[in-house]
Amino acid sequence: MPQMLAGGAPLPFLSKGHFRMIVLRALKDHSMTGYDVIRSLEERSHGMYKPSAGAVYPALRGLLKEGYVRVSVSDGKKTYRITSQGRAYLRTREEEIRKCVRSFEASVGPERAALLREMKKLGRLLAVTIRDMTPGQAREAEKVLVDARKRIGKILAI
Repeated sequence: MPQMLAGGAPLPFLSKGHFRMIVLRALKDHSMTGYDVIRSLEERSHGMYKPSAGAVYPALRGLLKEGYVRVSVSDGKKTYRITSQGRAYLRTREEEIRKCVRSFEASVGPERAALLREMKKLGRLLAVTIRDMTPGQAREAEKVLVDARKRIGKILAI
């Protein structure tokens, strides 16, 4: 069964091998449970793609079998961590991964992909600075966001 975008559109460029690479790449920076992998992939696609548990867990089992990840169990939860062999595999496939990401962006369109990237940048900016904002800065930032939401609603005729 092909992987799907949120809303049910298929991702024909995402073959079984590519999906495993994307799962492995999600584990590159830190260990995760299967559900953490699902959330990570959804975040990385800005909500445009949410893999099912029925796709992620078989991919993790395959990566485990190939020696690219190892698993530890604590409190009944399995946590997956990339191995040095998995890191080496990713290094040899970096260009292929980039092509896969570009394919995803092409499937949503360059304009929407650019919009999603800007949304992510804004989210990161707010996440990093929100604790240090003064109440006045928070009120001003909220006004800007409310205005932007209203203007975008008009553009979309909502």
